[in-house]
This record gives sequence, C-alpha cells and structure tokens, in this order.
Amino acid sequence: MKKPDPAITHSFSITNDENSPQKLLFERLENKWFLMILADLFHEDFRFNSLLKAHHGLSQKMLSQTLKNLEEDGLIDRKVNSNKIPVEVLYSITTFGRSLIEITIPLFEWSNQNVIKLHSARKKYAKKYQE
Repeated sequence: MKKPDPAITHSFSITNDENSPQKLLFERLENKWFLMILADLFHEDFRFNSLLKAHHGLSQKMLSQTLKNLEEDGLIDRKVNSNKIPVEVLYSITTFGRSLIEITIPLFEWSNQNVIKLHSARKKYAKKYQE
C-alpha cells in the first residue's frame, strides 16, 4: 500500500490548538446553516426575512447567530439603509467569502452526484442495525 504524501497528511492534521486554522474553520462548519447561507449569498444579496423563508427549520435566533459569525469572519457584509422605513438590512458575500464557496463547489457537486448512494448506504446501515 502506498504511503500518503506527508505534506498532504500534515495539512489534514487537526490539533487541539485553539488557533489552528482547521479548528477555526471547523468550529464554523459545525453549524449546518453556515455554508447554506453563504452559498445563497454567493448568488445574490438577501434580506434577513428572505433568508429565513428560504430555509425550512432555520430559526430567527440561529440565522441571526450565523449571520453574525459570517460577518465576524469577514465572509459577508451587512449593509444598513436607514433612509428606508422600515430600515433595510441587506447581506452580501465578500470576495473572501466567495473564495470559500468556490473551493466547496466540488463538495456540493459530489453530494449531488452521490445522493442516491448516500441514501442507499444509510438504508443498508439502518437495516443492518435494526435487528
């Protein structure tokens, strides 16, 4: 069996260091809405309620926290138009956020191509351990 390339293996190693690049990213990816909302903003700008309506099961609290995290990480911009009544808040993706979505496109494509296999494997697993 061929040994993995140490350079590649090193880039996949995750440490307990609070400042490790992987830990910082994976903390955000633990939130299932993180990439979905960022992907929405990849295509167009959204207002809060439009994002909320676009995702069944997403609570206002979770959307608010996710948007704050995305803004904190510099992945989205929050623009407030106080000239409108009521005040209009629009969320848009930054160049930095766009760079993250662009590298996840193969992951989205892989999931689209393999969704049937995933469902099949899960059914097989459930049947195996149901007994």
